[in-house]
Amino acid sequence: MVDVTQQDTLAVAENSAGPRPERHIDIYRRAAAGLEACLPLGWSLSADRPRSPEAPRRLLVTAPDGESVSFAVIPSRGVLSGDVARITAELSESDRGFVCAHYLSDPVRRQLDQHGISYADATGNLALVATRPAIWVRNRGADADPWRGPGRPSGVLTGEPSDRVVRALADHTGEITVPELIKLSGASTGATYRVVEVLVERELIRRIPRGAITEVRWEPMLRAWAADRKVCAVRRFAAPDGVAAIRERLAEHIDIPYALTGVGATDYAQPAVVEVYADDPDEFASALGLRPVERGGDVVVAIPWSPVVFDRMDRHGGLRRVAPSHVYADLLSGPFRNADAAEHLVTQLTADDARWRRPVR
Repeated sequence: MVDVTQQDTLAVAENSAGPRPERHIDIYRRAAAGLEACLPLGWSLSADRPRSPEAPRRLLVTAPDGESVSFAVIPSRGVLSGDVARITAELSESDRGFVCAHYLSDPVRRQLDQHGISYADATGNLALVATRPAIWVRNRGADADPWRGPGRPSGVLTGEPSDRVVRALADHTGEITVPELIKLSGASTGATYRVVEVLVERELIRRIPRGAITEVRWEPMLRAWAADRKVCAVRRFAAPDGVAAIRERLAEHIDIPYALTGVGATDYAQPAVVEVYADDPDEFASALGLRPVERGGDVVVAIPWSPVVFDRMDRHGGLRRVAPSHVYADLLSGPFRNADAAEHLVTQLTADDARWRRPVR
């Protein structure tokens, strides 16, 4: 087994990092050049030749005796901790991945290491691992993104502006300009531009430079948002007459402010618990005759971080439900998480997104 660890090129200073690579082909070239410089004598790299500006799809690492190992190239402008699980899931069990980006933070690198995924960034951070031919190569580059200046967004989709922008993009279809998105989402101008920059960097949307947003990858965008956003506090209540009676009562009382979510907002299964958002859980419980409990309970009430949960609500069987996009995010993470129901719902949403995504114009 070849074991190479380079420690002589520790932190890459900001003034020596050069221009930030933006195109996938440029990101790959910088990453591959750093990897090639660290390979032991006699080892070599090769790749297929895609049409620029796309990166190669496969990277081949060849040992001196001619034995080689292939990696699936996964280029990205930005990779966050919440993206690693998605990258892992997209790789087949027998395939090896090679992630390349302009910068990979220490937490992201550790997660990639844990999943056995090789990587390299444009600052010199890299790891390449294979068992046959056996090779282990590591190098350390920058400890911080040398291209992230003061005021640049953190890259995390958290806070009310992110909630508003992500929901507006998920709930609508068609080309949209940023000024239109500002009006549609209700977020401030500066915050909207910052969230859009994060979404572009994480390749969750496509935008013409200084122009319109032309593509929204709504499913991975909602996954990223669900992983990043704050977790709501919840209160639990017991319903004397059971779940079915509470749902019937909610359908009758249009004066009670609430939004149904979780499994009960889908057709996946008969819900065992009523899961809702309400600004005032005590008022909600009082109107329905519920009794507070510490654990369990028939009704779980979440206090929303943002009023966006009440935007573009759906109505079914007399019940007010959060928008399908929000139900999906709730099923992915937080107090209403249910992985099987999330998979069931996303299959429906993907099959007919015209049913729930409204035209921008």
